[in-house]
Amino acid sequence: MLLTVNIGNFNMLLAVYQNNKMLFRSQLRTDPMKTADEYAIQLKNVLSLYGVSCEDLTGAIISCVAPALTSSLKDAILLLHKVRILTVGPGLKTGLNIKIDNPAQLGADLVACAAAVRAKFPAPNVVINFDTAISAMGIDKDGAVIGCCISPGIRLSLEALTTHAAQLPQIDLEHIPTTIAGTNTVASMEAGLILGNACMLDGLIERFAVLLGAKPTVVATGDFSRQIASQCHHEIICEPNLICDGLAALYRRNTKSV
Repeated sequence: MLLTVNIGNFNMLLAVYQNNKMLFRSQLRTDPMKTADEYAIQLKNVLSLYGVSCEDLTGAIISCVAPALTSSLKDAILLLHKVRILTVGPGLKTGLNIKIDNPAQLGADLVACAAAVRAKFPAPNVVINFDTAISAMGIDKDGAVIGCCISPGIRLSLEALTTHAAQLPQIDLEHIPTTIAGTNTVASMEAGLILGNACMLDGLIERFAVLLGAKPTVVATGDFSRQIASQCHHEIICEPNLICDGLAALYRRNTKSV
């Protein structure tokens, strides 16, 4: 069985695969203060929760936007079982043609997303990852990554509003607004954060289409992807397992088995 781990700034996304099929997906809170032992206990508990023994693991792959945590997670996994662990970064075979100024600067999560999209969908593509930031990445008709657009994520924007505007409350964003003209504070914030970001994505997709010279297949993943995509005028395919599937594909590319 293969363990995939994507470490974000706020959450850690875990998945286990067997014979190229996902058995489960789970989330843990990212905490840079935790030790390898503490992460090992959490990982063991999650595996046990879904009926997987540590001894069942045959490999692992990690993508991380907070490099300081990679070492802790590696040590934690090795405490559970001695398996081969790959990390997304320089030296890993991705099969991607990354046409940016410094290919090593492309985020590990975006590399995983691109790998999954290239395996599943026809090019050209726009790949949108909703995380701490909202990243929109272009893939041309030849399958090359041509660049990325980054803007503040939904939670980051909400935090900025509630922190720096004294009269704006914390909201959960579970409600989809029916109008852009909110008639109270909460409805107005929902309209701005959900419909406002939907309008932004529609505009970005149109600009990427011009840049790519064709209508792209648009794929989105991450928190709030379904809420935002449902309010966009363009068709957006939501793939909640995109990063995990991409990590599993990268592991297969670099090894002989899962």
